[in-house]
Order: sequence, then C-alpha cells, then structure tokens
Amino acid sequence: MVPMIDVVFQLLLFLMIMPATGEQEGYLPTNLPENVGQTPGLVPKPVDIAFRIDLLHVEPYEGANKSLAIVRLNQEELPGNRELRMRLRQARARLEATGADIGKTPVLISPDMGVWYKHVVAAFDASVDAGFKNIQFTIPK
Repeated sequence: MVPMIDVVFQLLLFLMIMPATGEQEGYLPTNLPENVGQTPGLVPKPVDIAFRIDLLHVEPYEGANKSLAIVRLNQEELPGNRELRMRLRQARARLEATGADIGKTPVLISPDMGVWYKHVVAAFDASVDAGFKNIQFTIPK
C-alpha cells in the first residue's frame, strides 16, 4: 500500500508542476531598457565594400571542372589565387599610401554554391596575407 501512495504523490506533483512550464515556443522573456537603443527613423549607413572577391564554379560542373573556380576581384576576372594575392598586396600598398586604415577596410568573399572550400580558404588566406582584417563572407548562392 505504501508504494502505491508514493506513486500517487509523485504523479500528483508531476501533474501540478508540468502545466507551469508550458510556454510558447520561440518566446524568450526579457527585460530590455525602454529608453536606450536606436532612435526610430534613423537607419544605419551601409558599409561600402572596398574589395569584393567572387568565386564561381566552372561550367560544366563535372569531371575535372569540379575542382576549378573562376576568381574575380571587383568584377575583374583573374587567372588564379596567385594573381589575387598579388593584387590585394598592391591594393594594400596603395591604401597605406593614402593613409587609409587597413584594419577597417572591408573585404567581401562571395563564393558560389559549387565552389570547393579550398578556393574560399585560399581567398581568405590571400586577404589575411595582404593585411586586411575586416573580412566578411556571403551565403553561397
């Protein structure tokens, strides 16, 4: 009889506590300050991308072409990652000559969906090697 009473009390406790935890999915209760934050009507200015590196797969996407990629720097097609690395170094030297802050100059790497990651990593390495620190990526298209 005692084990049955114990089970009944545990069921009673379970049924009393369970409905209290049923909150809406995706709802996070927070207490944010009301007088701090972005002023309505003010939209932040979008950042101008100084360098855009596009990585595109080679058509047809089969056989030996699967591992190849087209590299573009600011819409100019380059023969490969070696040329990209050289152009980024030259751009850094030009920017340093004008007194621009290299650490804040944005570089956007935009890979295509079929491009192998080794090309994305090579573009990232070329950007880091050139001294750029503000490197951003887009979602593959």
